[in-house]
Formats: sequence, structure tokens, C-alpha cells
Amino acid sequence: MPHIIYHVATSLDGFIADKDHGVDWLNNFEGMNDPEAMADFTTLMTSFDAILLGGKTYDFTLSYGQWMSPDTPTWVFTSRDLKLLDPCIQLTTESPENMCAELDSRGLGRVWLMGGRKLAASFQDAGLIDEIDVAIIPILLGEGISIFGQTNTEPNLKLAESNSYKNGVVTVRYQVV
Repeated sequence: MPHIIYHVATSLDGFIADKDHGVDWLNNFEGMNDPEAMADFTTLMTSFDAILLGGKTYDFTLSYGQWMSPDTPTWVFTSRDLKLLDPCIQLTTESPENMCAELDSRGLGRVWLMGGRKLAASFQDAGLIDEIDVAIIPILLGEGISIFGQTNTEPNLKLAESNSYKNGVVTVRYQVV
């Protein structure tokens, strides 16, 4: 089975988007140009065999006009007919279990579950998330979209790694045990 990693950026108070569902606060974060943090992010991005994301998360990428990871097989979970930014992108309505079976049949081992919170919760409830990798951005949003949607599980997490950067970002990686 593929190794599913929920990798996400969040505000210090646990939001992946602001109250208006925006993520401009990520782009406006003055520390986003930290060379060490960017090098680690680039290394991380190139380590994935596939990417999974929800339709609302994909909507944010549409505004950029190009896909951030061409040639990486990508599935967008949605029932809407969305513009495809790259030939590597496919739309799907599959369940998490069926999607993992598809990934496994293609030999795709390391998978980035990009978000959002409902998709992450559905994979968590199916017991399919192996790691949770969080980049904590030093900003307080006060309200917004939380890092996880409502789940029916309470997994045990084991800290596997943590890093801090000069720009104030802290990353933590937990294994789901």
C-alpha cells in the first residue's frame, strides 16, 4: 500500500485558510523567502510519487495558472468539472480506499495528501494516513478552516522529527501509530 503523508501548512492557531477561505497569508508571510526552508520544501516536493488534493484546495492553484509539480501524477477529489492545469492531473470521485488501491496498482509509494481538511479527515477515518507533516507559520488568524475536519478516530501520534527555521517556521512530522 502507498505511504500517505498529510503535509500541510497551518497558522500557529491551527488554520489552513483564513475565515474567507483564503491563503494569501501564506504568500504575505515575510519569511517565505528563507533559503534553508525553501530548499527543504523543494527536497520534500520532489520526494513524492503522487499528489492527492481536494477540489477547494485545487481552486487555489487555479489562480496561479500553472501546476506546481508537473509530471507528478495528481488526483483532485471533486464532483465538479474543473480546468486541468497539467496533463498529470486527473479528477476523481473515488473513495480513499479505492484511491489507495489505484495508487498501489500503479506502484506509487510515497503520496502527498495536500488537503483540505475534509479530505484529510476521510483518509484518517479510513486509517490510511501514515504521517502528518505540519509546517507551522508564525501567524495567528483567529478563525478560519481548521487543519482537520471532524474525524471519528483518535490516532496515536509519535513525533518523528521537528525542525525550526530562522524565519520562525517550525515543522513537525508525526507517525500515525
